[in-house]
Amino acid sequence: MKKQNDQLLFLENISNIGYFSTDLDGIVQEWNKSAEALFGYSKEEATGKKLTELIIPEYLHEKFLEDFKQKSAIYGDEVEFKNRENHTVMLYTNTLFTENRYYAICIDTKVFKITKTMQSRLHSGMEPLQEKAEIILISIDRNGYIIDFNHFAEELTGYKKEEVLGRNFVELFLPKSYKEKTLKQIQKSFATKQILMSNDFPLTCRNGQKIIVHWDRSLITNRHDKKGSLLLLGEHKSPQNSAQDRLEYLANYDSLTDLPNKNLLYNRLENAIGKAVRQHQNMITVFINLDNFKSINHTLGYTLGDEILKETAMRLQSELRDYDTVARFSSDEFVILFENIQDELAAATVAKRISELFNKPYQINGSELLIKANMGIAFFPSDGNDPKTLIKNANMAMLRAKEDKHSNFQFFKAEIHEEITRRIEMESNIRKAIKNREFYVEYQPLVDAKTETIIGAEALVRWNHPELKYIPPLDFIPVAEDTGMILEIGEIVLDNAIRQMQQWHQKGYSDLKISVNISAVQLLQSNLVETIEHILQTTGFDARYLQLELTESTLMQNIDRASEILHQFKEKGIQVSIDDFGTGYSSLSYLKKLPIDSLKIDQSFIHSVQTDKSDKVIVNTIIAMGHSLGLEVVAEGIETTEQKAYLQNHHCDILQGFLFGRSVDHTTFESIIEGKTRLQDKTQEHSHEVFETEEALRKFTTPMKITY
Repeated sequence: MKKQNDQLLFLENISNIGYFSTDLDGIVQEWNKSAEALFGYSKEEATGKKLTELIIPEYLHEKFLEDFKQKSAIYGDEVEFKNRENHTVMLYTNTLFTENRYYAICIDTKVFKITKTMQSRLHSGMEPLQEKAEIILISIDRNGYIIDFNHFAEELTGYKKEEVLGRNFVELFLPKSYKEKTLKQIQKSFATKQILMSNDFPLTCRNGQKIIVHWDRSLITNRHDKKGSLLLLGEHKSPQNSAQDRLEYLANYDSLTDLPNKNLLYNRLENAIGKAVRQHQNMITVFINLDNFKSINHTLGYTLGDEILKETAMRLQSELRDYDTVARFSSDEFVILFENIQDELAAATVAKRISELFNKPYQINGSELLIKANMGIAFFPSDGNDPKTLIKNANMAMLRAKEDKHSNFQFFKAEIHEEITRRIEMESNIRKAIKNREFYVEYQPLVDAKTETIIGAEALVRWNHPELKYIPPLDFIPVAEDTGMILEIGEIVLDNAIRQMQQWHQKGYSDLKISVNISAVQLLQSNLVETIEHILQTTGFDARYLQLELTESTLMQNIDRASEILHQFKEKGIQVSIDDFGTGYSSLSYLKKLPIDSLKIDQSFIHSVQTDKSDKVIVNTIIAMGHSLGLEVVAEGIETTEQKAYLQNHHCDILQGFLFGRSVDHTTFESIIEGKTRLQDKTQEHSHEVFETEEALRKFTTPMKITY
């Protein structure tokens, strides 16, 4: 019984040789993996069906049935069959009838002839790979070093046999993103003696051109070499025409990463969906976005960004199974197709494995960057039954993952569709708003704690939509940060605020200063200093009266880069303030390292400063620390006279909050500094919005927190 089971196991898994059997009525009983590949029918589909329904061309039905009835066996003849797509398949075939069973084994005619020749020559010690067949034949050892190289491989690649012998196939011919995975496959085939499935991927020729090759790997054992060798069989998928090769490659592969592109991804998804239907399986589409990649391009340059994308492609390729597909979908987005994933637990395991690929920092041109990836997962068939729907829903799930602070992957759920649709609409509206100049600046007073007079203002961005009217910053700022549009909005605020303050200076209020928030994306963009310098020169504004506010988390994203930029600000006379101080990385070490002029105590400590002992200690400590370092200390979020009195008694320098005034437009603010409107004038409250606390108004000013 064991011997019989071993034989069945062998026939089930034998490479390149299709095996099937039927009963004497021609109904399929057995159908191996290679038969699935040859004919396109899964074992489940074929079993129980008649051969005439599956693989016998219609015009041959009568002859086949007569031969079958007469039990006329076939011995090594070339036979015409048809596959699932009704295409002709020529196979070298042997059949056998027993008392109650019909058996057949068959192999692709081209592969059979080549393999037979190779085996004969390998066993006889002859040169094995000099035949003229239009199949690439490369023999390698377990580490990928080339043992032999046929004439067609020479013609196709531009390399001569003597040039490649002893060189590593993986290093010489494969694009970077395929190297690690392919070497693992080669070593696995030697270790397990298992056949690796067929696959398409680019091969790099001598002239640097990439061509698409269908690879089919077969393990050939050489009797004179116990270590054996792996014979790689490759079929060129396009005619030998350099222009057409290039077009074929560009039509199906991304030229930067060499991964399948969107076009090839859709084709593979179509095929995978068909296979999943036939085999009654689920599968998942995973949409991956590199978090804040646009800001990396802006701040560190596109060359470094390209290296990150290529490294990401390598990482994703290295962890996939042989029959999974990873494609570059757009600039910083990748899509992975995982077949035969049956439930959410299995999908979550896959997502966790992908997440772990990003735990290791990227080492790019001497820079160490930690990049987070967000993922969305859509199931077939529950979340869509066609490629476009699956990708769209996986993308929506990814957008939800970007907003979730606890997990970097999300499954698609029907209820998120409306939410994501609103987000996409918000992105579109922000782009239009930038183009139509719908963003404007309001000003909130900064007050001297001793004299309670206005010494400046903080500039706060507002959006007046032509139809929706006022849109709260909490609704649009996070989207602007995620998409990188915060750069354009930030420049609008800087330009408007500085120009307006220069007008007030020219009217005689020359001691007023303007404070503007700078996000992490703005700080690390390559031309921020030049942008601000250009605005100062154009307006004639004195840089000493400009103060830039940055959060601790913004500075700590890249402390060395931040220090370099802040010192450039200092050289030009621009002041720097640390916003939300006490909530992040508060430390004397970075306060000593950076050229800082003031600290702004976060409003969360001000709210309960009279009643909460911890808040009192923190506020008192920040004031003492700031003064000991020669820094001004600002308190924000002041809403009561009791809070004001406490801060004055503890020698805080500057006060800000609703007690002294909400943010107002430039006309109203000018009326206030001219004395025409009282500082605390409740009539100046916005008619379009009432805030319970200042925190609700000011949350949006916190610069984007990103992780590299």
